[in-house]
Amino acid sequence: MIARHPSLQVLLAAALAGTALSARSHDAWIAAKGEAYAVLYGHGEQVEAYAPAKVKSLSALDAKGAAIAVKRQDGSDAVRATLSQAPSLMTLHFDNGYWSKTAGADATSKNLPKNEVPGAVSAVHSVKYGKTVFAWSAAVTKPQGQRLELVPLSAAAPAAGKSLPVQVLWDGKPLAGAKLVRAKYSKEAPIEADAEGKAQVPVVAGEQTLSVNRKQDLANDPRADSESISANLVFTVH
Repeated sequence: MIARHPSLQVLLAAALAGTALSARSHDAWIAAKGEAYAVLYGHGEQVEAYAPAKVKSLSALDAKGAAIAVKRQDGSDAVRATLSQAPSLMTLHFDNGYWSKTAGADATSKNLPKNEVPGAVSAVHSVKYGKTVFAWSAAVTKPQGQRLELVPLSAAAPAAGKSLPVQVLWDGKPLAGAKLVRAKYSKEAPIEADAEGKAQVPVVAGEQTLSVNRKQDLANDPRADSESISANLVFTVH
């Protein structure tokens, strides 16, 4: 269910406080604010407005993995939602569209397909998948069918100073050698998954974001030369 809602700039700014995300690229994720849940989009510490139509799906699960009804509210520059009960896990599909670059002294990047930008020299289709864990349970260990996905392999809440086992899936299959990046630690070497797409991720206190990206060429597509698919896992260690 979708409802109209006024501008969410105040909500976005408030939800940003204490929120971690990758400093390497723009990301999209879900954060709680009071009784609402906001879909945020940004880069580093900067939260930005976006077209609500970019949020293709937003779902919530309880601790048993059962779906929770999501009441979506589209604002002029963001999306938020209210739920009938507190979730264990929320998932997001955010299609950031096509981004085309031009060359020269007045080079620009436009959120349009390559075949709609005169002089474009390259273009990428950017798609983002997000997961936010609000309460650890068996539900968070189940794959959710995202094209690129980070799956925790433990239902227990992770503890600071320990590690969280995760698996990276691509189209439902293990992604060997996937490079995982921890927000706030983007200068460290990525954590490389093994042949089964599995990795042990160091856990610290507070909110943290784990992200992974896969880029591949597109053949005979006038809109873009490649696609960039990213996924994140957001959780808080108290």
